[in-house]
Amino acid sequence: ITIKKKIPVKVSLKTTMEQDGQQETFAFAEDGEFITLNDKYYLRYLEHQNGQATPVQFRLDDGEVHIHRQGATETWLVFDPDQPTITRYRTAYGVMQLQVVTSRLDRDLDPTIPAGRLSLGYRLQGGGQEIGSYQIELHFTA
Repeated sequence: ITIKKKIPVKVSLKTTMEQDGQQETFAFAEDGEFITLNDKYYLRYLEHQNGQATPVQFRLDDGEVHIHRQGATETWLVFDPDQPTITRYRTAYGVMQLQVVTSRLDRDLDPTIPAGRLSLGYRLQGGGQEIGSYQIELHFTA
C-alpha cells in the first residue's frame, strides 16, 4: 500500500564547505514539500542559485540520510555515521567514484507537524585524496 502525503514547508539550509584551505558558506531559504511515502520521509525543494533552479531531495531515514541533487551534475550522496559510503559523481570529464565519510548526523523529525532539523558533517574523498569537508544545517517547518 502506497500512502503519499505532501505538505508544503519552508526550508532553510546552510552549507559550509572547506576545500584546499578555502571556506565558503551558502545559505538558502526555499519553499519545499515534506512527503510521506511508504513510511519513508522526503523533503523536496528547488535550490535557486546564480539563475539556476536545482531540484534537491533529502530522504530522512532512521539511520541514514540520502541527498539527491539534479543540477548540471547529478549527485547522490548517502550519509551513514557507521560506515563510509560510495557515490559516483558525474563531471564533464566522466564519472568519479567518491567516498562519503560521515562524521556527524543529528536528526530531529516530527512528521506530524511536519517539522525537522538535520545537522550533518561529512568529508568527501576521491582517488585517495581528501576533496573537502562539509557541514549542512537544515531546518524545515510547515
